[in-house]
Amino acid sequence: MSILRTIIDDYRTLRNDCPGRRFRNSVDKRRGERGGRISVGRVFGFAVGLTLIVVGLGVGWLPGPGGFLAIVGLAMIAIEIPIIADTLDRLELLCRRIIRSVKHFFRWNRSA
Repeated sequence: MSILRTIIDDYRTLRNDCPGRRFRNSVDKRRGERGGRISVGRVFGFAVGLTLIVVGLGVGWLPGPGGFLAIVGLAMIAIEIPIIADTLDRLELLCRRIIRSVKHFFRWNRSA
C-alpha cells in the first residue's frame, strides 16, 4: 500500500503545483526527502520509466496507448533528473500557449 500512497501523493503534488515549475518542484521535493541518496526504488523507477518509453515508441505507430506509455515513462524519469524536468516544464508552457492560441483562433473565426 505504500507504493500506491507514494504514487497518489506524487500525482497530487504535480496536479496542484503551478504550471511551468511542477516537474522541477517535484524533483526538488523528492531529493529533499531522500537527501540525495540513490536507492533501489529510485533505480527501479528509472528502469520502469525507460522501459515504458521504449515500449511506447515501439508500438506508438499502432492504434492505442503507445504514445501515452512513452509520456508516462518520460514523466517517471523526469521526477528523477532535473534537466528532463526543466524541459517538461518548458514543454508544458509551450503546449498551453499553443492550445490557448488555437482556442482563440476558433473563437475569432466563429464570431466572424
